[in-house]
Amino acid sequence: MPHSTGKRHKIPYIIFLGIGLLVLLPLLLLTLYNHPQADDFGFAVRDMTYGFWETQLHYYMNWTGRYFSTTTAFQINPIIYGDFDRYKVYSLLLILLLAASTCLILHKLLQKHFNVLKTSALTALLLCLYLIQLPSVSEGIFWLPGYLTYQLPNIMMLLLLVFLINFFRADNGNFKILYIAIAAMLCVAVVGSNEMSIVMAFTSILFILYNNRDDEQNRPYLLFLFILCVVASLAAVLAPGNYARMEEHPNASKPLWAISYAAFLTGLSFYRWLTPILIASVLYVIYWGLPLADKTKAHSAFKVNLRFSLCYYIATLFLMQFAFTWAVGERPTPRVENVIYFFFVFGWFYNVQVALTRYAHLLQGEHRLSPVLPLVLLLLFILQVFAIDGNIATAYTDLLSGKAAVYNSALNQRYAYLKESKCDTCSLAPLPAIPHTLYFMDVVEGEENSNFWVNIDYADYWGKSAVYLTAPNPEIKDNVTTLREAGKELIGN
Repeated sequence: MPHSTGKRHKIPYIIFLGIGLLVLLPLLLLTLYNHPQADDFGFAVRDMTYGFWETQLHYYMNWTGRYFSTTTAFQINPIIYGDFDRYKVYSLLLILLLAASTCLILHKLLQKHFNVLKTSALTALLLCLYLIQLPSVSEGIFWLPGYLTYQLPNIMMLLLLVFLINFFRADNGNFKILYIAIAAMLCVAVVGSNEMSIVMAFTSILFILYNNRDDEQNRPYLLFLFILCVVASLAAVLAPGNYARMEEHPNASKPLWAISYAAFLTGLSFYRWLTPILIASVLYVIYWGLPLADKTKAHSAFKVNLRFSLCYYIATLFLMQFAFTWAVGERPTPRVENVIYFFFVFGWFYNVQVALTRYAHLLQGEHRLSPVLPLVLLLLFILQVFAIDGNIATAYTDLLSGKAAVYNSALNQRYAYLKESKCDTCSLAPLPAIPHTLYFMDVVEGEENSNFWVNIDYADYWGKSAVYLTAPNPEIKDNVTTLREAGKELIGN
């Protein structure tokens, strides 16, 4: 399957890069309208009231073993200092870090084989796939406790792999120690973030250790990293707070139910997520996979046993589902699925390349590929990326319809009122519009619901006895309805 050369060959990569930029653009712009919500206010009150070690011990003993999230991540909550602008900056930085870490690991893996354009285009492809099916955009990118607990560890996992790549390529012993030390710190942080990341880090390091079991020079370092991962995992999993919280879930700790449900959810993941990934996979094979397989017959990162690699992939997906069904007895929430889907995407394409490295000769021949196939696939991929009810179309709709701007203005007015008003029990106007991309949870309506936990946290933060909405917030409308109404309003004006 020959590949064309010259300037025309650059066009597909430029198109992928352009699609990636169009996907990131509305998310970056929406950070201008982002606001704290739900736990943000409660955590701010907690960190302004209690000492650092007192808080960590309380959470570890009574709520969770996520020591990194509670000891480090939540300490940067900017609304502790009343800095709502920095809250917006943090979500902007997160998006940029996600893009940069994805680009960095691909550059480290492929720098000897692809130029900057091709590597950047592949970065765009993977980011598009991740963002268009991200189970919860608001919790994964815009809500600080959500992305610090579930998205930041994804980024740290990519950086961990980057430093392991540097470790394998280093000839100097001092540099090997430096890289493995940084990888170890990242591993401890990833494991201490959430249970899904524990599984991802543990199985990934075990996979790397097994594939380098005959490497006498590097094996002691990898064994150290694996043992550290085990110790950190035990510290997180065996926290008394985990088991105290499990008592609140009647279906928790049921082995047969957890195994059966996790197996079902693992299979369901492929049904839910695979369609755009299959389309992108064929494009990947054409523009990156086969050319890379030609060049990497001896590339250690991809020259692994395919069966073992597939077992690692499926087992990790299953164990992620199992960790939640065992602890809670229910289906993972969208913010938890953000981690599962992250591994689903990146693990899928890793296995595609492993398979190509082994079986690329079966797809190669003297027949030239028809240009119609990649063109059709590219159009199908674009339709998937910008589907009218998809994440990216929703982000553009929230921007262009004015929802995000109205939401931002209403919340700024609410803050000014709560700051200046002398009310003790404060009634708040509902939000005039709800941008689905940004919104997670708000104060609820009715004075009788003042004891709802979000209302309590809100009241405590602003120094009030109680707060409540005078009426429910409006429902989140679908994109077609939103655009139709925005069009009518524009014509009317």
